[in-house]
Amino acid sequence: MRAQRMDRAWWRAVMFTAGLLLLVGLAARDHDRGFIALLIAVAVAGSGFFYLLFPGSLHFALALANFLAVYATLFVFFSETNFPNVSRLVSYTGFVLPVAAFLSAAWRQRVLIGGLVSSERMRGAAHFGRLARWLVPVALVGVASFSLPEFGVSRASEEAAFLVAMAAIAVVVAFAERDVVAFLIDISLIFEAFFVRIRHLIIPALAFLTFYSLLVIVFACLYRIVDGAVAEPMFAFAGIRRAMSFPDALYFSVVTLSTIGYGDVVPVGPAARMLASIQSVMGLLLLLFGFNEILRVGREHDGDRLR
Repeated sequence: MRAQRMDRAWWRAVMFTAGLLLLVGLAARDHDRGFIALLIAVAVAGSGFFYLLFPGSLHFALALANFLAVYATLFVFFSETNFPNVSRLVSYTGFVLPVAAFLSAAWRQRVLIGGLVSSERMRGAAHFGRLARWLVPVALVGVASFSLPEFGVSRASEEAAFLVAMAAIAVVVAFAERDVVAFLIDISLIFEAFFVRIRHLIIPALAFLTFYSLLVIVFACLYRIVDGAVAEPMFAFAGIRRAMSFPDALYFSVVTLSTIGYGDVVPVGPAARMLASIQSVMGLLLLLFGFNEILRVGREHDGDRLR
């Protein structure tokens, strides 16, 4: 039974990480299917490797998924900004280097890291300071690479510089393995505490969303009725006055209640302006009292837990 629960947790960890990296890949390089496939492979290899080697909580997998997503995002920005002419194969190789260094270092230090993962305790600010020192050489590599496009180097030189930069980052990652894992444990414990707290906020949050949706629907109906009751349209869309449909009314109601005000839909009639003013004020009051109620429930839960 325990093995089955671990298997289910492992698959959830893999699927969550793969889904998150797939989202990054589709947004950053939707034209590059090879890179998207590589991200999914890294997700399976990374989360699967850590979960099988160090069976732990799903929250640690969540922290690892976030770490890989941040790395993929920074990699795309770093490579496309400073090394736009490298081939796909070279780009894929550079992406894999730090990941491979991270996993191989985890394997070499598996006894030490296994103790960190199983301890499930926060390391605190002192540990984060050690991790920050490892970020300095990584930042220096990134800063140095920003000057490369100014020299107008050949494609071969650019690819060589790219691989050198990624190899240097891989070396830093390998040496910082223990601190990175400890940082991920800290993040996983924060995630775990967050999800414990958020379960107690579901009821007030649902009450807030229910009242919010009610106001959206009521004012959308009022906008539609007022606009249809007069001969001349009372709303302008991109500067052109026309009749408001019910989907338009729902959209404008959401935008007004949230006090965003994009400006693509503008009330031009007196009645429409009055309704929009009332709804914006009610939106502010709803946010104020709604969040205050959610925070009150959270404080009461913390107080009960401390007793």
